[in-house]
Amino acid sequence: MEFNPNQTILEILENALNNQRTKDVIMRRFGLLDGNRQTLEEIGQEYGITRERVRQIESGGLDVLSQPEILSFLEPHFKYVEKHLSEHGDLKREDKLLQDLSYVCYPVAAQEAVAGGESFGQNVSQCQSALYLILVLGNSFLKEKENNKFHPFWTINKNSIAVARKIIDYLSKHFQKISQTLEFKDVFNRAREIDSRISEKAVASYLDAAKEIQANKFGQYGLANWSEITPKGVKDKAYLVLKRHGHPLHFGEITEHINKHNLDNKKAQVETVHNELIKDARFVLVGRGMYALSEWGYEPGTVTELIGNLLKQNGPLTKEEILEKILAKRFIKENTILINLQNRKNFIKDEKGKYSLKK
Repeated sequence: MEFNPNQTILEILENALNNQRTKDVIMRRFGLLDGNRQTLEEIGQEYGITRERVRQIESGGLDVLSQPEILSFLEPHFKYVEKHLSEHGDLKREDKLLQDLSYVCYPVAAQEAVAGGESFGQNVSQCQSALYLILVLGNSFLKEKENNKFHPFWTINKNSIAVARKIIDYLSKHFQKISQTLEFKDVFNRAREIDSRISEKAVASYLDAAKEIQANKFGQYGLANWSEITPKGVKDKAYLVLKRHGHPLHFGEITEHINKHNLDNKKAQVETVHNELIKDARFVLVGRGMYALSEWGYEPGTVTELIGNLLKQNGPLTKEEILEKILAKRFIKENTILINLQNRKNFIKDEKGKYSLKK
């Protein structure tokens, strides 16, 4: 065999494996045919052999592909993956790596062009399967299995695992302390307190691999169990939308944003959103179908109750002062407030034109 930069990974493998059944087993096990990785059981049933025999054939095929003369043909592809991992802190979550570098299965001569956005006629899932085989064959690549801290990931440097763990632990404690989400730039600045030389790509890669810290649909980071990060129901999703916008929204608009940003597995319904919000103390109906968050200082209650609380806190107030303060908390007409003020069972007006609570 001679290396040809115009060959795809599939063409290199087909030329390297002479035995048709071995070639077929490798193709099926790694999903090189259609992107679908088949189990030992599935392949065994196809050939009428045991799972163990299939495993033996697979092992023999990988031994052939691991011979120095074969690996030399794959070396340019190994180098490309190594470079990418090096740029991302020597570590990257498996599914992200397969997604971001699927074009490595293309001919070496075409990889830079594809990485730059040009198209190439190749099945993406098939390419991801080819990349997975490259990772398995490459001596410099080490896979770490899923655990309670991290998703499955690949690395080219064992020391990067300790660095990632240290940074994630530090960030997790910081999130527990501040109890609020952060934009990536703020998370990155915190990570630099551990290692001032670390790159943005490395921090992003460590965050992708971590389970404890995640980003929501708006790119804000926080602890994975926070409702702002992984909202579970319509109410959590509505809270996330309002928190993101920072001002009251109509329940119809809230529904639109939930659907627009795919915050729910199924399409949210306007009626459901309205019914759920009105029962949750985190939300305050501020008039005309508009909802605000109670944490913004909006008070629940009727207009009469709001006026009463206002007078309790401030003492007698003029009509203009009451209108200004209530309109800052409610999207209602001035006449609605004035009508409530006229209720002599609740409020009285003195000779100076100021209103107070009736004792």
